[in-house]
Amino acid sequence: MDIPQKIIDELTIIANSGVKGEAWMPVKKYLLLSIPSKMRKNFSTRDPKTKKQSLNDFERSIIDIYESMTGIRLRLPEYE
Repeated sequence: MDIPQKIIDELTIIANSGVKGEAWMPVKKYLLLSIPSKMRKNFSTRDPKTKKQSLNDFERSIIDIYESMTGIRLRLPEYE
């Protein structure tokens, strides 16, 4: 999947900032705050009934890139 360079740049900042842990949601929140609103449409939303998060293909691609940068596989606890 094609990931915009702005998101990759922000992901690099996150990876270099020494963020600890394997949680996807803090990384996603940082990305959503740091990118233009028109790029946010690619991210998943919560299920309206259960309010649980889920991953889409775009987010899985971002997680793969983050893992290649840091060696850390980000996870969504409800998704496992």
